[in-house]
Amino acid sequence: MKIGIYMMDIEKIDRETGAYDVIFWVTETSDDYNFLTQPPPIIDYENGYVDEISAVSIKEHFYKFKARGTFYNNIDYSSYPFHNMDLLIHIKSVIPNTLDNFQFVVEEDYSGIHDEKFVSVAGWNIAEPIFFISNQTYPWGEFSRYTAIFHLESSTSTIFLKYLSPVIIIALFAFATLWFPVISSDEKIEIIAATLIGAIFFHVAYLNAHVPDVAYLTLADKVMMSIYSIFAMCLLAVLLHKKHESKLQENYTKSKENALSIKFKIMIPIIAITIYLSTYLL
Repeated sequence: MKIGIYMMDIEKIDRETGAYDVIFWVTETSDDYNFLTQPPPIIDYENGYVDEISAVSIKEHFYKFKARGTFYNNIDYSSYPFHNMDLLIHIKSVIPNTLDNFQFVVEEDYSGIHDEKFVSVAGWNIAEPIFFISNQTYPWGEFSRYTAIFHLESSTSTIFLKYLSPVIIIALFAFATLWFPVISSDEKIEIIAATLIGAIFFHVAYLNAHVPDVAYLTLADKVMMSIYSIFAMCLLAVLLHKKHESKLQENYTKSKENALSIKFKIMIPIIAITIYLSTYLL
């Protein structure tokens, strides 16, 4: 039995549950099966359900209908915000059509995706779909399964500018306080505190608002841990400057002040990168 799926529309994607509502055509063809005298073989939508069927077309060796349904697939957010998504549709044969007497074959002529003017997901690029056949084994038998994969890709440059560049710019304001003189310590602390609050707000209210609660660190979380280390080190630099100024007083010369600032200018990027790389391996 040849079978094909032709995607017509991707209506909604629920990132919290991994559910997506889609409209697609299903086409079944077979030279050995007469759809006019026999009912179409029962098929199981393994990772979802179809709640509406319309535009049914039946010929002797041809059966076609439009389906609207909801399907599910786990979304991996470990690389968020640079993550991709796979929208899968699994169709499996059921008893009595076990593998020994029934097998799907990809119907290339009726498998694909409609024009991007009709099928689009805001903020995502839809790659060329993939269709293949596999076998599924259960205690009650082995069955043929048809799989359609519609891969959604994000734009790396757009994602970086939208999700990461703002908080990096915020951190640079804190880092810039290393060029301020010791006499401006109070202003330094105010800038670091203000930018830290901004970074926390951005992390919690914006970055995390686009993903469900997951039990692992996303790439965004790892970047933010690195960003937070910049604020911590900048604050430590201010405190050390104030300590040395208080302890050494007039002996705390401009050259000593500059030497300490230079150390932190070198240390902070190294520590931030080290923290990111160490968490990246988690």
